[in-house]
Amino acid sequence: MSGRNNVRKRGSTWTYYVYVTGKDGKRRQISKGGYRTRREAEAARVEVLNAIRTGAFVRPERITLAQFLEDEWLPSQRPPTLEESTHRSYARYLRLHVIPYIGGIPLQALTPMDLNELYRGLLDTGRRAPSPPVRQHAPEVVDAIRAHRRDGMTWQNVADTIAAEFPAEAGITRHAVAALHRRQSEPRAARPQARGLKPRTVRYVHTIVHAALKDAMRWSRVARNVADAADPPSPGSSRSSRPSAWTADQLGAFLEFIAEDRYLPAWMFLATTGCRRGECLGLKWGDLDLDKGTAVISRQVTAIDHEVRVKELPKTKRGHMILLDSGTVAMLRRWRARQAEEKLLVGAGYRDEGFVFCHPDGSAYDPDRFSREFLRKQAQYNRSSPDGDALPRLVLHGLRHTWATLALHEGIDIHIVSERLNHSSTHVTREIYTHVTPPMQSDAAERVARSIFRPRAR
Repeated sequence: MSGRNNVRKRGSTWTYYVYVTGKDGKRRQISKGGYRTRREAEAARVEVLNAIRTGAFVRPERITLAQFLEDEWLPSQRPPTLEESTHRSYARYLRLHVIPYIGGIPLQALTPMDLNELYRGLLDTGRRAPSPPVRQHAPEVVDAIRAHRRDGMTWQNVADTIAAEFPAEAGITRHAVAALHRRQSEPRAARPQARGLKPRTVRYVHTIVHAALKDAMRWSRVARNVADAADPPSPGSSRSSRPSAWTADQLGAFLEFIAEDRYLPAWMFLATTGCRRGECLGLKWGDLDLDKGTAVISRQVTAIDHEVRVKELPKTKRGHMILLDSGTVAMLRRWRARQAEEKLLVGAGYRDEGFVFCHPDGSAYDPDRFSREFLRKQAQYNRSSPDGDALPRLVLHGLRHTWATLALHEGIDIHIVSERLNHSSTHVTREIYTHVTPPMQSDAAERVARSIFRPRAR
């Protein structure tokens, strides 16, 4: 067919036709119309032929962005391509913040302005109202729990009684009963929530979309990555705020308050080592050398969909060895003796997985519950403390920030602090703890100035 025959008039507009070879080796005709003149259609056809010749041609498709993300891209990112927790995070953010808004747009019709409108909308009104709890308890169940508790029953007795009285509550645990009783007795005050998402969250959404469209371009599904031309929140605006930390006195007072708590050894280990929550919970006795005062951090405990899992540290965090102070070593020796006693009491039912910090039956702690208990103990401390001595709210990761802040205030070299925290570089440490390093720089300036202007012998 001649070149002129490959451009035809259909109605009032012109259409071009080209042939491409598919994966099966067969030739297929592709056409595109809507051009006002023959010249425009011919120019477009020549451009497509050049793209076919250079391998840059993208076949027109009707697939939507949602179909591409859900049916093609997310399945391709399952482990081992991505960590399972990262894959679930990507899926959740796409499901909540991308697909409901722009998922219906054809993949090849997506524009930078579509993404800009998405980011602006998420910043303004992107926060969703919290969903109600999956499981709702009947009012008579709540009343029965209160009555049994007033009668002096233990939490375990209350749970057993409720399970017997209400068939729908079969399997309810003492932890669930205690949590339900606490929520009903101490209702939380409603907190006003901002309507929009934080810039850091929106930039994370952009990172996911950019990665997906990069793969779409690599797979010849789109001609370019339109996310390159979009305008997400800048890195500066999305930088996390100053990390919260306690003073040495506040930390010491809290640890003294929980001296008899089961979680004390684990929280103390976090406070004196600066390691991450998962690393602490993944520590095993074989990783410790108490005679030399060392610990090897090589694995972590995570929770995915409320299921506790143990895995090796990712390459970005790599395993490393840290030195322990004498107080932490002494605490670990006492804790090991107590754990041996618990193992004898439990007997054959003990799950000897070697964890340093675990339940009395040897099973690993749930990371999320471990963090919630830390906040609950803070609340107990504040209720029992006189006015003016209350602790500022600190999430569990704040113990890591507390260690780093105290270390830098003590004048410890930032390279040592960075290595202890297992950061990829000292630049990361400086970025996080910029509020600590300026006073140290000021002190350095004073010391150098004193050496310059000190009295000198004539």
